[in-house]
Amino acid sequence: MKPIIGIVGRSDIGSEDYSVICCYENVRRSVIKCGGIPILILPNQDVEYEKSIPKEMNRLTIDEKEDLKRVIDMCDGIIMPGTYKLYEYDRFIYEYALELDIPILGICGGMQLMGLSDGGKLIKNDTDEHFKSGKKYVHSVDIVDNTMLKKIVNKNTLNVNSRHNYHLTNVDSLKVSAYSKDGLIEAIENPNKKFVLGVEWHPENMMDYDEYNKMIMNEFIASTKI
Repeated sequence: MKPIIGIVGRSDIGSEDYSVICCYENVRRSVIKCGGIPILILPNQDVEYEKSIPKEMNRLTIDEKEDLKRVIDMCDGIIMPGTYKLYEYDRFIYEYALELDIPILGICGGMQLMGLSDGGKLIKNDTDEHFKSGKKYVHSVDIVDNTMLKKIVNKNTLNVNSRHNYHLTNVDSLKVSAYSKDGLIEAIENPNKKFVLGVEWHPENMMDYDEYNKMIMNEFIASTKI
């Protein structure tokens, strides 16, 4: 059977300035291309997320947490896509999936959430060298030996795209598995779980032209079938 992959919904502004909770098409399609069934995990507080400030929102109630658990329990894997705002539900989904050892792939903001949950800190990039939309390749990353990422791609360096304004400065128990040439953390992973990997770039956008980033997506989906 095909695995069910939960994609965490992201708040945004749609047509005519209506707030939406969306799923990025390249994320959805990458799941399908790799043999999974994508479903959208919607946040379940009765608020308009796009117009809400995360730090000022009410905390998730016990019932809201239990409802989220029911949705996550249906998933064989979780993708946390890129985002420019992180809410409490993001952290709850990640930590509950981690507790159950459900495979997790964090992308850009999703990877940053992983680091923040592990005691890391975010700071704004000094330059715009890591925020370049629409380019197939922006820079390369050096992959750390003896990591899951190295095992997946079997390369010392990887060319990636990039569009992030903030970066992680440190992590605690997670393992850094890639750095950019200017020393920024580009990938992190949890060696004690089945598959928990966060990357600062967007492999879902590179499926059609980069075999190594396609390997990352394929390996994530494969891990959900074990």
